[in-house]
Amino acid sequence: MNVDFNNPDLLSSNDVIRQLEPTAIPRVSAIAKMALCERAAYNISFFGMESNDYSASGEIGNSVHRVTIKSVLEIIHLSKIGRPIQKESGIGIFEENAKADIDTNWKRFLLAKVDKPFDPLMDDLYTRADRIVDKLIAEEEENKYSVFRPEFTIRNIQLPLEGRLDLIRIKIPNLSQSSYISSENLQNLGNIEVQVTQIKTGRYKRPSAVWNLQADAETLLLMKALNLQSPPEYVWQFSDKDSRRKKFNFAKVHQYIDRYIQLWRSEASPAITGYCPNCSLKEGCLEWAFAPSSKLTENEIIRRRSEFKLSKRIREEISYEDRWKVYVEIRNAEQRQAEGSSITNLTLDVSTVDPGNQSVTLIGDQSFGQFLDFSVGDHVTVSDGNPNVGSNPTATIVKIDLIEKSVRLRFHRGDMYYLLHEGRHKSIRFTLDRFNFIAGLISMRYLDNFFRRSPHADVILQHRNSILLQKANDVNEDNKNIESTKLLADGLTKQKVGVPKPESDLPEEYDV
Repeated sequence: MNVDFNNPDLLSSNDVIRQLEPTAIPRVSAIAKMALCERAAYNISFFGMESNDYSASGEIGNSVHRVTIKSVLEIIHLSKIGRPIQKESGIGIFEENAKADIDTNWKRFLLAKVDKPFDPLMDDLYTRADRIVDKLIAEEEENKYSVFRPEFTIRNIQLPLEGRLDLIRIKIPNLSQSSYISSENLQNLGNIEVQVTQIKTGRYKRPSAVWNLQADAETLLLMKALNLQSPPEYVWQFSDKDSRRKKFNFAKVHQYIDRYIQLWRSEASPAITGYCPNCSLKEGCLEWAFAPSSKLTENEIIRRRSEFKLSKRIREEISYEDRWKVYVEIRNAEQRQAEGSSITNLTLDVSTVDPGNQSVTLIGDQSFGQFLDFSVGDHVTVSDGNPNVGSNPTATIVKIDLIEKSVRLRFHRGDMYYLLHEGRHKSIRFTLDRFNFIAGLISMRYLDNFFRRSPHADVILQHRNSILLQKANDVNEDNKNIESTKLLADGLTKQKVGVPKPESDLPEEYDV
């Protein structure tokens, strides 16, 4: 069938995407790593060498990040609705959110061999909460007239660069408390005052070259997104104090972007900078990825060949993913829906919000039948129509009902909170796009079978089986006690009592 590319109304989403050239859009995290070592940045992006790294410090740090953002937003929300901030109750909010995060992300703590994560979490959070709550009390009136956006994602194909800022505060004169400000409106606010907060675990450390380059790249992205004429205030928040980035080197950011694209296109080889003794990727990088073949065993050579094949496959999929990113940039939500690649005008069914399973149901309109390119298991970005700017949590589709015109989503790592923040669900209609933004260059669809295919599956299964075995033993013991009681009371002949099948006490989404 011939396709008329001059008539956009007749084009499908696939037709459009095929006409777009593959685009390399580096992430801020990879650009920042290049200040440390080009080879490390290369391996992280193309080999995914950090994806299996469940370290205790890494998981505790990620949890501190999530708990801090959610707690700050909850405390500010209470202040905005007329409940003054109290020191003791504010710290209590940090405690409760830490417990909730552990319940949601228990699997990651288990893989990191953190048996009791609450204590190491609160070692940081008690110090941080005590200081932050005091600061929130002091800035209570000021915060009432500010918009706070967590996990603020930005993509800019002109730079090109994409990244995510932990938390931004935008002070807006005459701010109305009754409506959510969409990402499109944020881009047209004019002269506003902006502060960026990036959360760092533990006590103050002098910012490294990686942190400085990350700050510069994120600041450049934000200035482009919000049309700022001068850099915003940039703050690193440690548990015990804040530190500020005062001078920015945007020329260096552009330099590293150009260099990264050269590596992505295989126009250059990544250099090494001498950081090796302290690099967590040392083994994979030096011992087989770039070592001469003469120094490798036959198994190491086979491993290296397979990894380079994986690298090639990932690059091919990056091309496809990047086509979606560019495509979203040039099509609004209604156009994407008409072509069948997005679904928009979705409303939240508040009665379906399930914090335990991190799931919600969105209800569609008469256009829901255009839900063509989606299926159960797909990873989607939930936005206000523009996934290039804003707080856009990522979720998995767990159910599609074309009769009821509904789609049920399950969010990752507690991100459902950001869908409800600032009354967002009351003020806008949501849009789903089937592509991955937050996971960078490696597609999240591989995570569907990650635990089954990796050695970590054994750890999870052993933990789950030990819980089931313990429950079975408890049920056996209870039945024996019941049986003995009945025999004594009724004088009945002892009969074998069947043991009911134990039920898992793990949340539904963690069953393996």
